[in-house]
Amino acid sequence: MTEPQIIRSQDCEPHPLHGEGKITRIIYPTTVGAKKLFVGVAEVAIGEAPHVFHRHGTEIVGATRLDYAEDFEEFYYVVSGSGTMQWILPDGSLREAAVSAGDAVYLPPGVVEHRVLNTGSSLLRVLYGGSPPAKITSLAP
Repeated sequence: MTEPQIIRSQDCEPHPLHGEGKITRIIYPTTVGAKKLFVGVAEVAIGEAPHVFHRHGTEIVGATRLDYAEDFEEFYYVVSGSGTMQWILPDGSLREAAVSAGDAVYLPPGVVEHRVLNTGSSLLRVLYGGSPPAKITSLAP
């Protein structure tokens, strides 16, 4: 029988993505050995996004390669603050929708390029997660 793992927020290191914001990976293959799930928190300053517009395929972030499965699903849950969910349609046009505390965003497999932007007047805190986690490969020599 396996016991639960308690992950303390003070033990998790925030790190930058390829945008202006930072995320904290909490439940990940690299933190607790999760195999089918990941969960983290993004804290986003006013006027910033935790990442650039992106799709879930193969991403290179610094010295790390992330490979997402074709059936990858993700969610965002706005814990506090407000912002704008943005996505780019196949014709290149930008779509937006306001999001605030208590709102959730479902990102299905094959989702278009997207990001969340803090357009509010305070810190935007977003809980995010997905399944299955990306395969993570270090590109460092």
